[in-house]
Amino acid sequence: MALLVAIAVLDHTTEVSVSILSLAPVLITAWFFGGRAGVMVSVIAAVIWFVFDALSDLVGSHMPYRPWDAAIQFATFAIFALVIAKLKAALSHADERFATVLEGLDVMVYVADAASGELLYANEIFRKTFPDGQGLPALPPGRNEGEIHEAGRGRWFLMQVRPLRWIDGRIARLSIATDITERRRAEELHLQQQEKLALTARLVAVGEMATTLAHELNQPLAAIANYNMGCVQRLRSGTWEPAELVEAMEKGALQAERASGVIQRLREFVARRAPRLAACDINEVVRGVRSTIETEAGKHSVRLALALSERVPYVRADQTLMEQVILNLARNAIEAMADAPAGERELRILSRDGAGDTVEVEVADRGPGIDPEIEVRLFSPFLSTKPDGMGLGLHISRSIVEAHGGHLWVTRNGERGASFHFSLRSVYA
Repeated sequence: MALLVAIAVLDHTTEVSVSILSLAPVLITAWFFGGRAGVMVSVIAAVIWFVFDALSDLVGSHMPYRPWDAAIQFATFAIFALVIAKLKAALSHADERFATVLEGLDVMVYVADAASGELLYANEIFRKTFPDGQGLPALPPGRNEGEIHEAGRGRWFLMQVRPLRWIDGRIARLSIATDITERRRAEELHLQQQEKLALTARLVAVGEMATTLAHELNQPLAAIANYNMGCVQRLRSGTWEPAELVEAMEKGALQAERASGVIQRLREFVARRAPRLAACDINEVVRGVRSTIETEAGKHSVRLALALSERVPYVRADQTLMEQVILNLARNAIEAMADAPAGERELRILSRDGAGDTVEVEVADRGPGIDPEIEVRLFSPFLSTKPDGMGLGLHISRSIVEAHGGHLWVTRNGERGASFHFSLRSVYA
């Protein structure tokens, strides 16, 4: 009221019309007390203006028109008051709808002061999860997204943080946290199942390799027996030289170390353990299993040809697991050529520089090739084209290669057969 009177006095004591300023008290009243209060203030404003205007010019020629001016002024102010009231109601409803959406989300949403960490807003699921209001640990500096482990409850959350300016002008952080505990558990369970599957495949492979390993062990054991009997015969004859005996015993010791290495590789192959990554020469890995592949190839009249590039860099890999991959691919290639003419059965193993600082290994055969109907499912578990196959070899091989950050794929050869490739990052990448 005081403001309306002051505006009316100012309007009629100056030559400048300032009656429009009466919209200010109308706005304030309509915003804080509603549309009806705004209309009432509009009536009062029109009456005050009419009284002051009438008192200032009782005999004016425009006296008959002043009620109409007052009515127009009232209508203008009243409409303004109603519009302001509707606007506030619309904003309030929008805020309510926005708050309802945030409260109904199944992810935690909260806002904290960027400087002090004071909690400014939190939705319902956050308040239930963290009734103490402490919230999740902050992400490392420079990161706006990441996974956080909340040790107190043993749960995992995917955090996303964005800066914003709060309603009072201060800088705050909007944090959105999604509970991914079940997803992490599912991933861990999947990894455990993959590990068990890999162990099963290795045990099956060991059974298939028994004959080959027996052949590898037979050679050093037979050599040890020969050196030992030679030493015994010389000692019994009495015609022996110390240097000859020492040389024979040293050769026998070397053969014993060779046999021990075969057993150790078998134990590492079967053992359930995490990959031990180290810089290794992929060519040496191929050469390490060459004798095993040659023995298997010889049984099927397959010729083995190596084309290893001596300029390939080292790769970071588990040598035993890489041997398993190469043996699996080589065994599949040998079996694929079972129906090919004996003179055309050739297994080629190549190494070369790959694209983008990688080393590529290729195992190529001259068999019938890959059936297009199963090519897209070739690496699926339990898919086998062999009557007695388990369908695990290629699936396990791809899992091993991908665990090393590499890639395993197949291509068709130009003439006949198929080539399996895998690539690994070099240690210099």
